[in-house]
Amino acid sequence: MNLWLKGGLAAGVLMVAGGVAWFFSGSEADKAASAWYLGDEGYQSAQRQALSSGQPLLYVLETPKCRRCKALDQRFWQSDEMVGPLSRLVKVRLNPGSGDGSEQILRRFPRVATPPGIYVQRPGEPLKPIKLVVDINQIWMPGKTWQRGFYMPLSAAAFEAVLETTLALQDPALDNAPLE
Repeated sequence: MNLWLKGGLAAGVLMVAGGVAWFFSGSEADKAASAWYLGDEGYQSAQRQALSSGQPLLYVLETPKCRRCKALDQRFWQSDEMVGPLSRLVKVRLNPGSGDGSEQILRRFPRVATPPGIYVQRPGEPLKPIKLVVDINQIWMPGKTWQRGFYMPLSAAAFEAVLETTLALQDPALDNAPLE
């Protein structure tokens, strides 16, 4: 075989092997970034990760037989468009019926009348709610305060905008913005 042909073949094999290695290492990173912490142990691990990385925490409070929780998970949290936005968050699921200690942690959260309950938090700051209406695929975009705002269609871009706005609010419990 010609030396040039052997060299070209070897280079091609190395490029393919490198591409395969890159693909699988990237997919492992994506899987790790999209992992959800569960229950009491997950909550504790998520707190440590958020403190060390500075990433905000996303809490999803569910109940055992909640159809809206399941629909939100299938249609939104697991969608390809949410990989990017969710990778920038430390994610925790708490479900009191799962037997994983979630009920102990949920005592620290506001009571959720209609699950799922969704909260975000920067480490050391108070919980801030994100309101979704799963049945009609809407998300609440806060204005100057959490109470003043509007609903918009639920999408990854809308979620990112709501997340940024909600984290920037001083205290979502206060409605003290001046009227203009």
